[in-house]
Amino acid sequence: MRGVFCYSFVFPVMRFLLSLAVLFSAVSFVCADEPANEGRFLTKSEFDEFVRQYQTEKETAPKPGKCLAWQKGDFKFTLYGYVNLSASYDTEKVLSGDYVAYAYSPEKGDGASFQVDAKSSRFGVMIDSPGIPGWSGSKTQGCFEYDFQGAFSVRSRPGFMMRKAYVAVSDKYTKFLAGQDWEVISPLYPMTLNYTASACVGNNGYRRAMLKLDKRYDLTSSSDILFQFALTDNVLRDAMGVAWVSSHTGSYPVIQGRIAYAFAKNRGKVKPVTAGISAHISEQRFRFLNGTPETKYMKTWSLNADLDVPFSERFRIQAEWFTGENLGGTEGGILQGVDIYRRDTIRANGGWVSAQYFWTKKLQNNVCFAVDDPLNKDILGGNAADGQSRTFNRCIFVNALYNWTPALMTGFEVSFWKTNWQRYNGAEIIPMQSGEPTRFEFVTRYTF
Repeated sequence: MRGVFCYSFVFPVMRFLLSLAVLFSAVSFVCADEPANEGRFLTKSEFDEFVRQYQTEKETAPKPGKCLAWQKGDFKFTLYGYVNLSASYDTEKVLSGDYVAYAYSPEKGDGASFQVDAKSSRFGVMIDSPGIPGWSGSKTQGCFEYDFQGAFSVRSRPGFMMRKAYVAVSDKYTKFLAGQDWEVISPLYPMTLNYTASACVGNNGYRRAMLKLDKRYDLTSSSDILFQFALTDNVLRDAMGVAWVSSHTGSYPVIQGRIAYAFAKNRGKVKPVTAGISAHISEQRFRFLNGTPETKYMKTWSLNADLDVPFSERFRIQAEWFTGENLGGTEGGILQGVDIYRRDTIRANGGWVSAQYFWTKKLQNNVCFAVDDPLNKDILGGNAADGQSRTFNRCIFVNALYNWTPALMTGFEVSFWKTNWQRYNGAEIIPMQSGEPTRFEFVTRYTF
């Protein structure tokens, strides 16, 4: 079935996207009118109006003044993305080198390393069309977004990885979405140059397939409340590759919900203050084949809070917090949700807080503290066959980003990591040396 799906859906979609990219490359991006039946590029005034539609959307917006939109009939296609080059140096071994999720113990690491990586480059296509007849003010959007962090055997030959693929119908207050997008829980992310955006070290949540409903209500002229609900795919991360454990999704989807309150909206260019609380719950099935065989159903749940406080156009504070159990599928618990030696779930707590300051319109600094702390008494040997597990993960980073133009950015980041390890030999827990690398990363990014 997987092969049939690839040939019938994925490959045609990839051919379409590649053809579209070639089309945009072959044209000089000068706004020009073409016969309606052949499609046409938008005029500048049309494109500027089109951009304004995205001002309240979370999606990556086209840049005003750059005519990258193409129209055919009722459909508007907007190509977006960036070319990203990262050069990094780690004083100790980390996972995975090109980016950091956690540090290895020096007992199993290979020392310092230097990487040059372009796989974080990404591209996407936004497709806009009229809404549903009878639904006044509605619009329909589709999105495909890919980067190159997929599986590869040679570093210079990366593989495609689908980030987003969805269709959404929405108006000012309501949005229905079907497809893969960011999860409802924990919607913020630190402004880091690290590709993982603090996943596995305090930022709980990722992207997954879902059916989602957003509903917003105006409370006053300067405040509103947002309700979000989603039924999502159950992502399995534990016991992968362990021969004596078989993992499966449970009998119902992951249920996610979030309530967010936004206020202080009428402050000119300063964005509103937003506070949210979110949660998820589901179950996973694990079949243990060693010792006394048994099948166990294990809950996965989380309670999360998020806060975004723009004090001015220049200064902003953001933070998230989470608690829960069996969080490997949401990038929590340092990618450990189930202890296969105890045959039970792992509880974890964590979060992050960051500060952002714009010195000028071109220069900004970001600093962040992030931590993921599984409950030690829940971890015997972790979720790997070798009995080695992670009991604590912390990151502190500071960076400086400079925008030479609205499209071209360079940035430099220093991050300090600490990951605690232990090993279970079948009889006792043996502490391992902590990994404490320092990472230096330089990024050049061209956004379109």
